[in-house]
Amino acid sequence: MSSYATAQGLINSAVLNLPPVPANDEAERLTRKERELLSLLMQNPGRCISRETLLKTVWKYSDGARTRTVDVHVQRLRRKLGAKASAIKTIVRLGYCWFPDPDSIGSATPAW
Repeated sequence: MSSYATAQGLINSAVLNLPPVPANDEAERLTRKERELLSLLMQNPGRCISRETLLKTVWKYSDGARTRTVDVHVQRLRRKLGAKASAIKTIVRLGYCWFPDPDSIGSATPAW
């Protein structure tokens, strides 16, 4: 099994606790960047991760890169996650956070 298939299987099931994506439902499959973004957010629950950090980590962009790719990928990811999309929170002027439990929302801890 390729590392791509292994990574997708892990992300879709046990590691990130997401329901598996049916093989015939191409529209709901996560892209590689969406999986990396989701994985990074889920590995840091309750911590705010800045757009700059996401650009450096997931997209390997250099300092000072100006792009809306993070926002577009988060929007697509939320659409694909359906009911679980509410776990991704936007912290204005800071970044994005993963709060899997709505009752756990408190003050976000910046992660830079």
